[in-house]
Amino acid sequence: MGVFDSFSGSVGSAASTVGSLGTQAMGTLGTIAGTAGRVSGAINSVSGAAQSISALRSVSLPPGGNPVARFAAGAALFNGAINQAVGSVGQVAGAIGSIGGALGALGGASSLGGVAGALGGLASAFGGGSSFDWRAKLTGAVVGELVFPYTPTISISGGASYEEVAITHQNYSFFAYQNSKAETIQISAPFYVEDAIQAQQWIKALTFLRASTKMFQDGNPPIILKFNAYGNYVFKDVPVIVKSYSVDMPNGVDYINTGTSHVPIKSSFSVTLQPIYSREKVKTFNLVSFVNGGSAGFV
Repeated sequence: MGVFDSFSGSVGSAASTVGSLGTQAMGTLGTIAGTAGRVSGAINSVSGAAQSISALRSVSLPPGGNPVARFAAGAALFNGAINQAVGSVGQVAGAIGSIGGALGALGGASSLGGVAGALGGLASAFGGGSSFDWRAKLTGAVVGELVFPYTPTISISGGASYEEVAITHQNYSFFAYQNSKAETIQISAPFYVEDAIQAQQWIKALTFLRASTKMFQDGNPPIILKFNAYGNYVFKDVPVIVKSYSVDMPNGVDYINTGTSHVPIKSSFSVTLQPIYSREKVKTFNLVSFVNGGSAGFV
């Protein structure tokens, strides 16, 4: 409980600051200072996080209809944050940086609104991170989705073509721009399998790549996929085709039985993607928008 003891002491200091700043901001010295003092005292008078919670719950906060309703809302958020901390010790350890920032904001808040916002930030620090999926993945109609379960090595390149213009009696060459192009995206992805369920995912990944390089029965070319990885400013809905792939299945590892197949516990996938754009898509390209991150899909 050492981490929680230290945390409770820090919160007590922050709550004292809340009381002082609340007095200056609202002009209701008796009510706010008294409430903040009770919150601070409730925390400082006990040594354990569980006792802190009990003491906080016993404090009578001002009703929502008076001028210090925002302080009450902030204290409620604070109480919720402590609740989450007791039930999720691992989240406390993983969010120390966020907690420190939130407590710093408490000390520097200049109004009760700022205090409530800072307390809300403290609650969000305990509440977990964003649901944003930053993993590298390929998606496409019919073939479904391939998510690389382990961080792959991704190599990209690009370039512009220029034609050298030969002019006599010149010390330096002149170059005329021809075009730009997006080179292939190389992906080298490790794949580890620990049980039959993960083995099924390995089979799905292999089937995805096989299907992505096959034409349809009516002669239409293979499906165009969307490639995403690491956020909007890295790879966001980039239209790609699979030019080639390879799967390494070594002979020096064990293979897991899935019932109908055997899958290596350690292997690697290598995929070569080619960004591909239609003429209509290219017409929408805007360099200024691209620089500011507003042209999704272009690399």
